[in-house]
Amino acid sequence: MTDQNAVRDDIAFMRTLAEEGRAGAPLGGSILIASGLSFGSASLAIWAGVTWRLLHHDWEVAAIWTASLVVFLGYLFIAKAAWGEKKKGATPRAVGIAWSGAGWSIFFVGLSLAVMAVHGHDAYVANAFMPFILAIYGSCWFVAAALSRARWLYAVAFGSFGMAVLAAWFAANGLMLYLVYGLSLYGLGALPGLVLTLQARARAA
Repeated sequence: MTDQNAVRDDIAFMRTLAEEGRAGAPLGGSILIASGLSFGSASLAIWAGVTWRLLHHDWEVAAIWTASLVVFLGYLFIAKAAWGEKKKGATPRAVGIAWSGAGWSIFFVGLSLAVMAVHGHDAYVANAFMPFILAIYGSCWFVAAALSRARWLYAVAFGSFGMAVLAAWFAANGLMLYLVYGLSLYGLGALPGLVLTLQARARAA
């Protein structure tokens, strides 16, 4: 009986995903805007600071990343609290799980690369972090496209994959890597998030 209930629940969940996909369920666009702007701006700030010799110490770079993380987490806490008061459908929940899993993966891969860079005395290893993040973005956008049936999100997904390869190409040049990564987060995180937010408001109007 338990197995039958589980199968029935799974079928109901998949049916809901299909129905919400046709309706174009909202996918948390405002959080993606915050993520893209926070970390994209941090990357561009570091690129500009090093280019014009405004940054002179490693701690200044670390401070910029830390500030961007604090800003994003602050917004995430507020947004999730407000979102929790609203009825969420199966599609937003599924996409949210994908992004949450991506967040944990990014954290632990970043930590692992930092350990490798310190233990191996090779800072170049840490440059793999940014191409990895862009590839993870591509995976999440692919899931979002499949569940929401928004075909344009497939373009965003494969754009993320492509920019991951481009970022890897510039990994040997740390300065250009920051520029490519920052612009990628603007175009593949904040911009699609803005489109999703505007679509959600249009449907709610």
